[in-house]
Amino acid sequence: MSVVAMAGTSQAASPSPAATKQYQVIRTAHVEIPAASPKGIARPNTGGNCDYYVSCTSLSNGTLYVSVLDAGSSPSEVLDQYSKTGGGTISADFEYNDGSSLHYDQGTFSQSSGQTKSYEWYQQYLPSCAQVVGILAVRGQGNFQTPPVYMC
Repeated sequence: MSVVAMAGTSQAASPSPAATKQYQVIRTAHVEIPAASPKGIARPNTGGNCDYYVSCTSLSNGTLYVSVLDAGSSPSEVLDQYSKTGGGTISADFEYNDGSSLHYDQGTFSQSSGQTKSYEWYQQYLPSCAQVVGILAVRGQGNFQTPPVYMC
């Protein structure tokens, strides 16, 4: 599995404002996110494993992230991002699970090594104490997911 960064931004029309999604191709260098806490150190009740409201997981050909923006307020925004560092081109979809339902992007995208792609869901009303998991569904390879971002 690999990730490729693309230039430009495209936005598909959405059926409702609460489900607006956007694909972004990012040309800038990837921002370093702090590593997860060492084992044995207690995790706070809220937050993710990479930063306060960011969880990430290393895959064989890149890193998958999920971020909850405006966390603690309603509505929030959820951002999935995949930075592909190796392997061949993939066809994939972004999804997230908030503990009560799955949310899907608006279509399959292709990504090559060296690219970073993301998708953002705007105006999301997350369940109380949600555990938000980012998902990269790769055609022919399966689903890959982040650890949860705990909302309380």
